[in-house]
Amino acid sequence: MSAKSPKFRVVIVGGSVAGLTLAHCLWKSNIDFVVLEAYREIAPQVGASIGILANGARILDQLGMFDDVLDAVEPLQHSSFWADSGKLIMSSTAPKRDLTNSIFRHGYPINFLDRQTLLGILYAHLGECREKVLVNKKVAQITHHSTHIVAECEDGSSYQGDLVVGADGVRSSVRQQMWKYMVSQGLSKDIEPDMRTMISEYDCVFGISPETPGLIPGHTHRTFGEGYSFLTISSKNGRVYWFFFTKMDRKYASDKIPRFRPEDVDEHVAAWLHKPLTGDVPFRAVYERAFVKTHLPLEEANYRYWTKDRFVCIGDSIHKMTPNAGQGGNSAIESAATLANSLSKLLQGIPSPHTHHVAKFLQSWQNERRPRVTEISNSANDLTRLEACATLKHKVIGNYLLPYLKNVLLDKSSASIVGAANLDSVPLPPRSLRATMPYTDQTEAVDEGSIWNRLFLCMPLVVCYITALATMTPLIVKLRPFMIPFFVKGFWTAGSGETIDLQKSLYHLPFLDRLFKPLILCFLPSISGTDPVSAIQMRSFITDTNAVFAIWLLESCRSYHSSTELLLPILAGIFFQLKGIGLWAPVYYALEYLRIPLRKFRSQGSHSVDSGTTISLLLSLLVCAYVPTYMNFTASTVESRRSWNAAWQLFPVLVPALAGLITRLSKAISCRGQRENLSLSAQERSERDIFWKRVAYVSLAAISGLTWVHMLRGVPTKVSLRTIFWPGLDGHARPVTSFVEGIARFLQYDQMFSMASSFIWLVLRYYELNQAGVSFSWIGITSMLVGAAAIFGPGAAFILGWGWKEELIHCFVSSSYINGVVGRLPWKHSVRDT
Repeated sequence: MSAKSPKFRVVIVGGSVAGLTLAHCLWKSNIDFVVLEAYREIAPQVGASIGILANGARILDQLGMFDDVLDAVEPLQHSSFWADSGKLIMSSTAPKRDLTNSIFRHGYPINFLDRQTLLGILYAHLGECREKVLVNKKVAQITHHSTHIVAECEDGSSYQGDLVVGADGVRSSVRQQMWKYMVSQGLSKDIEPDMRTMISEYDCVFGISPETPGLIPGHTHRTFGEGYSFLTISSKNGRVYWFFFTKMDRKYASDKIPRFRPEDVDEHVAAWLHKPLTGDVPFRAVYERAFVKTHLPLEEANYRYWTKDRFVCIGDSIHKMTPNAGQGGNSAIESAATLANSLSKLLQGIPSPHTHHVAKFLQSWQNERRPRVTEISNSANDLTRLEACATLKHKVIGNYLLPYLKNVLLDKSSASIVGAANLDSVPLPPRSLRATMPYTDQTEAVDEGSIWNRLFLCMPLVVCYITALATMTPLIVKLRPFMIPFFVKGFWTAGSGETIDLQKSLYHLPFLDRLFKPLILCFLPSISGTDPVSAIQMRSFITDTNAVFAIWLLESCRSYHSSTELLLPILAGIFFQLKGIGLWAPVYYALEYLRIPLRKFRSQGSHSVDSGTTISLLLSLLVCAYVPTYMNFTASTVESRRSWNAAWQLFPVLVPALAGLITRLSKAISCRGQRENLSLSAQERSERDIFWKRVAYVSLAAISGLTWVHMLRGVPTKVSLRTIFWPGLDGHARPVTSFVEGIARFLQYDQMFSMASSFIWLVLRYYELNQAGVSFSWIGITSMLVGAAAIFGPGAAFILGWGWKEELIHCFVSSSYINGVVGRLPWKHSVRDT
């Protein structure tokens, strides 16, 4: 009978958050360990605090201790951002059922507590394994043998294991011992860059204070100052955690990083005590109450070598970031879990691994883990510089653009959270499964296609653009000789005999007059009735253009997007007014499709458009687009119609501007409405939003449809629809005989390509839904679009097709939410099941 193989043992150096979390993960994975802590107690009070975000909380929940963490905190629900002057830059409230709340999105709140408290919880939950956590064990030497390692402590004791893990912080002795070992292996040149990696450019005075007037539990405050910043968190029972960051006189290399004396802290902060934590709470208010405070440099380092043979480092010992983002401890927790996962896989296949087996698995672990840590570290370090207004870019973003980038930053943070790791040996906790933005390890791996695949699918839009360019551009060239004489003479005569003064200012702004007068001239034959056939086409075309632009705006106003997303439709709208929507619609649709795959709408409600925004857009469209459109053809004189057309030309800018103004005014006036809005559940809010979205697309389709029906009734007996809408295959090549005839042909092409590209984009979106698992009838979709186009016109058909798409998305998200698998995009579900 063969002898039983000795049990694989991990020597963890450092009873830190990383070290104790690793101990738990190894315990859950049935891997032996010992923890060597240099201090005489596991949880000393040094004034440090720690933020537990969802990516760390999920692992702590797997380990069975998150409830204890939750009992010790007041979850953060309100954030305020302040300027150096004490002026509020932005505030954000995220109630428990709000779409932006961390609980709702990720299953866990944002928590802040004493580092001492968290260490105490980690230690207490080790139970019988607490005897494996040894204090007063400062490691002095680590010897690497071919079959094991030996850690020797200053007290003369030694501990043997198969692997040593450095969880001993930024000045890691294990990292130093690993480098020493690598030098002995002839790798001194390889590690030289790592020896110079650590730098420090900022320092931090941090502390803990008792309840302070003006600071409300559950609220966090950030102050952006030039060369400094504050972070203040009020947690349970008013306990205040605060950080004062300053930029040092220069960037220090690792061997030059300064150390600070406790007796010098008061002198260091004296000049900043009057600076604002909030609009009415100065830094002095918490600093003078502090019962513990510490001054440290903020090291930054992400080393190239995390492991070598039987050495490995985790946490601050190998990936040290600034604390502004609160991700240092959470990244350490993730690294501990993933390391345990890797060791578990190794031991399942090779119970007694040789050094080369260990090295291979650890290198694979590093290769998989390092990119995520690098991304998080870079973001955390940049946040420190943003809050301290390190450059002009940071200053502009922090003080002026931040309110407009709120959703972008929130979604960027969430995108990082959902990529978090978990512990493989323990089931996922129920909290995480209720998240509306599922973690990537919880979602089905459905390939939505690479960017190259999406580019290939965009080829019909590219063909549409090229064809529009090849047909519309020659017509414009041929039209110019007919247009120039009108401006030379200074007037144009309508078919009714009315003479229009082309020199008259329309906008009272020379720039706008020069830009739009030639464009407005192109509309005069149709809106004046000089070309009755073109007038019929243009009533439908302009009305449909309004509706198409409305869809572009609604697409850009989804909860997922920030307000900057509106720039795409606004710019596209400006360009299509100048050059023709037939040319620019394919460009807009291609950019929109390439930039925004459906997987971006991960969370329930991220696809929604706020009802207030929808109402504002409808009102703005009515005032700035539809009223001018109607008056284009019905005003009593051609001169007044020209003026109305001049107003309509600006609608791509006026509509979103007026909608934004209406939205801001309604929020400012109706505080009660905002409170009612916040009290709604996500499902209630989603139903309200889809109701107003239905009002929008039904209204837009009705206006386009009624205009089409009215147009059909006005078609002369001997004029066919083909004559009105079809320029012919050779329309671009035929000679232009007059300005009226030529511009009518150009506008036919303009309408044809704008609607063709709209339907191509719609089909691409339906295809994407179908590929993601949404089941529907292509025959039904096609029949609806063709039938609606024949009866109510192409504009109404497009709007109804878009509305059907929105109903499919809403149906899936709602049913997924009810069934507890919220927002899984890609979805795997059938509409027939709902």
